[in-house]
Amino acid sequence: MSKKLSPHDIHNATAGPIVAAIVKPTLKAGGSMTEVLVLLESVIAGTIVTVARMGGDEIVLDAVIDEVRDRSREMLAKMRLGNVEPGGSA
Repeated sequence: MSKKLSPHDIHNATAGPIVAAIVKPTLKAGGSMTEVLVLLESVIAGTIVTVARMGGDEIVLDAVIDEVRDRSREMLAKMRLGNVEPGGSA
């Protein structure tokens, strides 16, 4: 009997391949980064339409965009600076 994966395990196992499935074929076919982002927009819109209840789309959309913005900034900062530990305490 196989162990049931947690949502965190599923995220870690699937996020990279999903990103690659969006980016690589588009660029390989001669597409631009703009076309990659348009495809991403379609995936996000389709996902929101699938999971949001009628009338709840604004809340879901706001939450997703806020989290994407925060996570992107965090990931880009790590790429630029590496893993920097805070020096002080609060």
